[in-house]
Amino acid sequence: RRELWDLLFELSGKGVTLFVTTHYMDEAERCSQVGYIYLSKLVVCGEPDALKQLPVVNPPGTRRLDVTCAHVTAGLQVVRRLPGVRTATVFGQSMHLLVEEHVSEAFLRAALREVGITEADIRPIGPSLEDVFVALTMGNNGEGN
Repeated sequence: RRELWDLLFELSGKGVTLFVTTHYMDEAERCSQVGYIYLSKLVVCGEPDALKQLPVVNPPGTRRLDVTCAHVTAGLQVVRRLPGVRTATVFGQSMHLLVEEHVSEAFLRAALREVGITEADIRPIGPSLEDVFVALTMGNNGEGN
């Protein structure tokens, strides 16, 4: 994959326009324009940074958090049930949460302690293209958390 992307960047640098399809959002991050197709329809198209600022991705009164801890899957089960947690997804050894502004780090830490997770690094993050994908998909099929 790395060699393929090196070739694509070389061609792009020579002025060649490329149309790439991928399910890997880290690959989509490398593109100058990204379009999301859902059920054979183009839902949105734009620069990755612009798509990350869409209102559906950043609902008013919310913020995104990265929570890194041991036993992330056990933690995920707990935080998904908490009031004020809109979405929770595993990313490696951490969770990415979309929470309402009133959800505090202390509240999250207390919930995690209930399942034996005594240490957690919690920090604010911006949305990723994966978050854009999830928000657009949920918005187009009526699903919730």
